[in-house]
Amino acid sequence: MDKKQILLAEDEFTARKLLEFQLKRLNIVFDSVETGSDALEYFRRGSYKLVLLDEYMPGLNGSEVAREIRKMDPTIPLLAMTSDPEAIPRLKEAGFREVFVKPLHGKVHLDIILGYLS
Repeated sequence: MDKKQILLAEDEFTARKLLEFQLKRLNIVFDSVETGSDALEYFRRGSYKLVLLDEYMPGLNGSEVAREIRKMDPTIPLLAMTSDPEAIPRLKEAGFREVFVKPLHGKVHLDIILGYLS
């Protein structure tokens, strides 16, 4: 598998397509999946600079995926997305460096992502 910059896992169609559109506009190479299980499989097979995970997905949630990824690569930047601001402490504890609260507006999240990729 070719080296990608970002692994994106988001189960909600509209949110995923919006992020995909934004990343493409920035010429960021990425893989996009809908489940935590798929995210783990892609991570095991690929090479990424950053992982962006939704917290609430069917099957494995973002925190569970983050803990597994941390076992494989303790240094990779993990960024979370959640619609639940009360989940932020739990997400930080799971190893996320940044937590974005949805819906994502503006471009602050994109600036942060670009900062990790530079």
